[in-house]
Amino acid sequence: MNRRSECDLSRRRVLAAGLGAAGLMAFGVGRMAAAAGAAEPRSTPAEPGLFINHCHTSVKGFGAQRDRPEMGTIGALQELLSEHPGARAICFAPFGFEGGPWAKIGGGLDRNEWLARELRQYPQLRGFATVYPQDHDAAGQLKRAIAGGLVGAKVHPPVMRFRLDDPAGEPFWRAAEELQIPISIHTGTHGWNLRYYMPLLLDEIAQAHPKLPLIIEHLGGAAFFDQALAVLHNNKNCYAGLTQCSGRDPKYTLEPARRERLLETVGPERIIYGLDYPWHKDNPQALKDDIAWIGSWGLATEDQQKILGGNLARLIGR
Repeated sequence: MNRRSECDLSRRRVLAAGLGAAGLMAFGVGRMAAAAGAAEPRSTPAEPGLFINHCHTSVKGFGAQRDRPEMGTIGALQELLSEHPGARAICFAPFGFEGGPWAKIGGGLDRNEWLARELRQYPQLRGFATVYPQDHDAAGQLKRAIAGGLVGAKVHPPVMRFRLDDPAGEPFWRAAEELQIPISIHTGTHGWNLRYYMPLLLDEIAQAHPKLPLIIEHLGGAAFFDQALAVLHNNKNCYAGLTQCSGRDPKYTLEPARRERLLETVGPERIIYGLDYPWHKDNPQALKDDIAWIGSWGLATEDQQKILGGNLARLIGR
């Protein structure tokens, strides 16, 4: 991007932040100061209203943090959040294998029933069901989970061996749209057959269900970013799931040039931050690093807060 393009993009962001002529004047002063050798002011990380998406949970610990075997439990997540006063989070119900086979560790409870019961102890946490959309009773499972207190659902096609274009999933998508809940969907290479879950397949789902909010997690990863961006551009009911994108995992890293394209295409109003707890070698530090990374983008504080929780809170209505 050349200097003129950078100036134009920064000018648009000032206007989007509602600063008007005074903001543009301050912007011009900042550029002159930078030219004279002074450092331009940079925005700082904005934490008020922190509402973290994409936290995997189970009865027993699991994940990548070997020195903290309790990571992956709801209690450990609560401890992590305590370092950020007022922070909230979305917990995903287990897929059925995290921390051990669910038949052995689940105490006879349905996975979604377990999560709903556990979250009654944690008012700052909300839950997303895990439902395999190809199951014959997927719509019924989803309705029961939402009636039990959960507020959305997580779908992971390669883990669930679910083809996004499988007609068997239609009752699930239709039920989710009727319930007016968001669906968080994994995208990005994760084994299995790529043609069954490449992000472009989400366009047909979004078009068929225009009132269904779809969170495109990982933004397609490094391999499928362009497909994910195309779907986001084409469907206002799709949201960019900013999960594992800050640079720890090359498969999902969002490079600066792509970040600028994302902001120009969808704006901060349709970006939702997710932690991907507990899949980090140091989960507490990962959260701090991610907040700082978003704070380095040069966005207005209001826009940072949308990404770090405001958009998610709006989607689930609380």
